[in-house]
Amino acid sequence: MFHVSYGVLLRKMNELLPREKALNYGITSLSNDELLALILKSAYHNSNVLTLSNDLIKKAGGFNNLLSLSYDELVEIKGIKKAKALEILAILEIFKRLSKVETIKDSDCSINPLMLVDYIRFNIGFKDQEEFFLVLLNNKGKIIKAESMYRGTGESSMVAVSEILRKALLLKTKYVVVAHNHPSGNINPSDADKRITKAIFDGCRQVGIIFLDHLIVSTDSYFSFKSQGLLLK
Repeated sequence: MFHVSYGVLLRKMNELLPREKALNYGITSLSNDELLALILKSAYHNSNVLTLSNDLIKKAGGFNNLLSLSYDELVEIKGIKKAKALEILAILEIFKRLSKVETIKDSDCSINPLMLVDYIRFNIGFKDQEEFFLVLLNNKGKIIKAESMYRGTGESSMVAVSEILRKALLLKTKYVVVAHNHPSGNINPSDADKRITKAIFDGCRQVGIIFLDHLIVSTDSYFSFKSQGLLLK
């Protein structure tokens, strides 16, 4: 009875070690195996969760290859059930999206404003209310400010062009990109979208700022005024 209790206790202690270590010394103190152990939480019978995390790393061919793991590969690992495989994939997908956003921040988006699609979708593409998003770029095409300016109801947001220009001039902006989401999923521009695009284009031209694009995003698609030839020259 003592050996059984001790074995159970030892297994529980091993499973909690990464958590306790993180609480006492911070999350950065954990090794790669321990970080995965926190996510996995438990292992299969008579196995240590750290062993399971090590098996996961081996399956991927190394810690740096974890992002390439598929659902089928995950469920092949003893101790990882369907629900746990989906949980791991969700965490990996979040990391992928955040990494993409950080990469965009350091890119020259003036070359191709469509580079901003993922960044903008990450911010407003999944909202259930329409939002108008402003992105200001410096003379190197890098983001110097990005913010949601207005939240609307229905199919359009009320946008003050003067406020966009004020913010742009204050930060000595070279390029402007605006965007908004269509919660309905229909990314086709409305007449109101076309009118506000023309107003912003005219306003930017008057103050010497380049209006790069107006993007409409949904959860899985986008519309570019520039790509469709709808930006005035």
